[in-house]
Amino acid sequence: MAASVQRRALQKAIELAGGRRALAERLGVKAGDIEKWTSGRAEVPREAFLRLVELILDELAPGEEAEPGDPPAPRSSSARSPRDCE
Repeated sequence: MAASVQRRALQKAIELAGGRRALAERLGVKAGDIEKWTSGRAEVPREAFLRLVELILDELAPGEEAEPGDPPAPRSSSARSPRDCE
């Protein structure tokens, strides 16, 4: 998996959790692990990555559990791309 995808997901999870320490608590890891991951000194372990992706999905669409094969949820009008406004 590309390191940039991991870092982007990690940064979003930190933002949604309310900081590095809060994310560490939610993932059940040490705050020092989050620091290592964000600095690139260590890779995010697969299990931790999956938990942080789940956190992102839960925060962005609370209460919406998608089933395999379901189409993606429609984007809100506030999340339109610049092309949509032309």
